[in-house]
Amino acid sequence: MTQKIILFIFILATFIAVENARCQNKPAKWSVLTAQSFIKRFPEADSIHWKGQSNHFSWQAGYIMFAMEKMWKSTGDSTYFKYIRKYVDQQVDEQGNIPDFKNDALDNFIPGYCILFMYEQTHLEKYRIAAQKIRHGFDQYPRTSDGLFWHGAWAKNQAWVDGVFMGQIFLARYAMVIGEKEYAFDEVVRQMTLIAEHCQKGNGLLLHGWDDSKKAGWADKTTGLASEVWSEGLGWYAVLIADVFDYLPKNHPGYEKIRAIHQRLCEGLKNSQDPKTGMWCQVVDKCSEPGNWNETSGTGMFIYLLKTSINKGYIREAEFGAVVDKAYYSLVTKAKTNEKGFIDLVDCSSIGIQKDYNAYISKPREVSTFAAFGSFILGTSAMEFSK
Repeated sequence: MTQKIILFIFILATFIAVENARCQNKPAKWSVLTAQSFIKRFPEADSIHWKGQSNHFSWQAGYIMFAMEKMWKSTGDSTYFKYIRKYVDQQVDEQGNIPDFKNDALDNFIPGYCILFMYEQTHLEKYRIAAQKIRHGFDQYPRTSDGLFWHGAWAKNQAWVDGVFMGQIFLARYAMVIGEKEYAFDEVVRQMTLIAEHCQKGNGLLLHGWDDSKKAGWADKTTGLASEVWSEGLGWYAVLIADVFDYLPKNHPGYEKIRAIHQRLCEGLKNSQDPKTGMWCQVVDKCSEPGNWNETSGTGMFIYLLKTSINKGYIREAEFGAVVDKAYYSLVTKAKTNEKGFIDLVDCSSIGIQKDYNAYISKPREVSTFAAFGSFILGTSAMEFSK
């Protein structure tokens, strides 16, 4: 069967699924449509990286695999499992080496999460060895004066909320799958609580980052803090805190501290939701300010946190159910079918820390970023496969 015929069948199936759902007055399972479209669009999992990027073992693919694992668990469809395994086996050789792994940025640790998944499912020794190599990447990793990991070697003395997700979701799962529980859970709690101590505002939301040296162009010269709460940056932390309790023992001394951060964050998201659309804005707590706009990736992440927390009994459905429902129905309007028949996502933002409000809102509204695909799949699957 030729590629053109396969693509035609996929486009036709997508159209039929959406139209059937519309005729029955039901929402289509956008998580399935989008995940399947993504796999058709990027059949070679190793191609999931920015153009010109030489290192394929980084956050873009790691986050997509994170989302695909959720899809496999929700649907039981082996397509997702095979996709993840294909990526992992492109990175890990038979001796457990990972040629592309570099411990010079937190962004490079998140692909280790799907290696742990493969070890859970297969118990192949090469995956265990590979995971241990990533774990030991933290041993000499640079820290701020109070112990926070730098976002990267190029971001000296800087801690970003998104980087905390990249490293700590791996360590939390590593503790349960491989071991070193005392070290790993203590580190997870240290990183999550320290970033909150620096960056969590009175409204429960976290600023984009903190510079220990106060020398970064974006940092306040007195506090070292970033000026704003960026949607996708906060979203990474939201996904981490949604899942961390699956691993962190209730009897850990830091458990209640993390729960308190979680409660304040959920409340802050409820209070900062755009009342008109139900989405969240590029600068999350300034939706009413001129020029601000609804951002797709962060919205998917926040839906994931709130809906997952409802399902697990961490927050009350009576209080948060309407919040996620409204957000979901606006989020799916950001999915568009392009001229090639693939699903695109509009109004996305993948950027670094900016100097001020105007810099955040004036960045181009991107289309189909890797982060947005992962976030959209997470948010919609949480809603569409909720028990």
